[in-house]
Amino acid sequence: MGEEKAFLGEAQAGNGCGLPSVAEDLSVCEYFLKGKSSPEANEDGLWVGRHFVAVIDGTTSKSSFRLEGKTSGWWAMELVREAVSGLPADVSMPDAMRDITRRLHDFYVARGLLEMMEAHPDRRLTACGAIYSHARREVWQVGDCVCRIGSLCSYNPKKVDGIMADARAAFNEVMLLEGATPQEIAADDPGRNLILPFLARQARLQNNRQAEYGFPAFDGFPIPLEWVNVFPVGEGEEVVLASDGYPRVFASLEQSEEYLRNLLEEDPLCMRKYKSTKGLRPGHCSFDDRAYIRFRPLGKCLLKEK
Repeated sequence: MGEEKAFLGEAQAGNGCGLPSVAEDLSVCEYFLKGKSSPEANEDGLWVGRHFVAVIDGTTSKSSFRLEGKTSGWWAMELVREAVSGLPADVSMPDAMRDITRRLHDFYVARGLLEMMEAHPDRRLTACGAIYSHARREVWQVGDCVCRIGSLCSYNPKKVDGIMADARAAFNEVMLLEGATPQEIAADDPGRNLILPFLARQARLQNNRQAEYGFPAFDGFPIPLEWVNVFPVGEGEEVVLASDGYPRVFASLEQSEEYLRNLLEEDPLCMRKYKSTKGLRPGHCSFDDRAYIRFRPLGKCLLKEK
């Protein structure tokens, strides 16, 4: 692996943070990776290499499916990370999407899982991601991982998540009015229990061009390329990639963490100031896993399109 690094567990924050530059033309400023419950269960991952930097967010499992004790979200994150690590330096966005999809598809085939994954989309290994290509000076955004480039910031939320977050918030609001305590809501989250059957079924919307609420995802099946956002990175611009465990992503880790801390103090159930499909559960440090990396490409673009 050389100087290239995969980050799957806890990481320390701060400028420098013990992470060396992996290439003369890429400077990593700071990074952070933390699971909401434990390092072992963290479904977010980081990849830092000579040619690519990526944040990968494995989707929270909506079924009881496990493989070797790991969730579908963890496996998706790990397999996408492996695929990114093996991409050719000058790969185009369409070819990269196909290579990553093939890695997941081949995993299904090798494990005898393809037929089941076709029949039960809720069991698919699913992830979203934001991938920086140094050769092309582009960020490829698949799903709701966040990218910030200079003054541009793209969150790319799924429309269906907003609908489900509103439904969860409304149901929990009624439960509070009927006498439930915030502590009871946090422990059992009746609003999430209400929407959970649909959250499992919404996997049928993944990569589905015919669906009004369709959205892109790495799940081993073809991604509509028009749903992949491509952002150019200008010379000297800093880039931040983060998972949606950060409700707001700022140009520094400290600001992003401070906003999250304040939010969890004001709205731990994530149903008023920030509506989500899940809230802060007892014993967890946040409502979701989170990953953040800020870096600065150096030098000129290595590849010019013909």
